[in-house]
Amino acid sequence: MRVFVWAVGILMLAAMTTSCKQSSANYEVLASKNVQCPAGSHLEYLPWGKSGLRAVCLMEHGPIVIAENGHVVIEGAHSLGKQAGEWRWLDPTGKVVRTEHFAAP
Repeated sequence: MRVFVWAVGILMLAAMTTSCKQSSANYEVLASKNVQCPAGSHLEYLPWGKSGLRAVCLMEHGPIVIAENGHVVIEGAHSLGKQAGEWRWLDPTGKVVRTEHFAAP
């Protein structure tokens, strides 16, 4: 039984190592394409299929809530990649410590 468990562990380690190598190779080939995202968007590398990776330009649009250390610290919204409407910054108790308004683009 111990030999079987050991063999399975070695096979899993080999699969993970191969997966990491594939992931690294995928990232390197995508990075070499030097994808330039339009203003208001940003580049992200996301999984594709079983072992692929894709480089995509994403634009923030709609509500955003940011948490740190288990507390909401910022609430706001984006419109076409830019801050829009009311944004609120909160302290750890949830009290609003700053409010700012941004014009829609």
